[in-house]
Amino acid sequence: TKLPGAKPSPRIAGGVLRWYAGDTFSVTLADGFFGASDSLTVSFFDASHTPVHTFQFDRVTGGQATLTFDDTVSAKFPRGAYFYDILYTHGDKTTLARDNRAAAE
Repeated sequence: TKLPGAKPSPRIAGGVLRWYAGDTFSVTLADGFFGASDSLTVSFFDASHTPVHTFQFDRVTGGQATLTFDDTVSAKFPRGAYFYDILYTHGDKTTLARDNRAAAE
């Protein structure tokens, strides 16, 4: 009998960022218009919109930012539903994502 395999972690399924609770991983946000003097803030909230963790990049280098879910960050996300916002600052502030869904399975 074969053991059922786990789905890839992390992954985006149906527009939702999903991972298994306790997993450690990195997710890279890349876009051609991120500049070296720009900043990026990615904020995660639980189902009641209480802040869980914020990734802050004061300078976006190489047009990308990497969210690192190490042991300390991953421990903040027990199994459950989450939301995240992405705020991009390049002189003006631009919301790139608002109430996007995430889930620790």
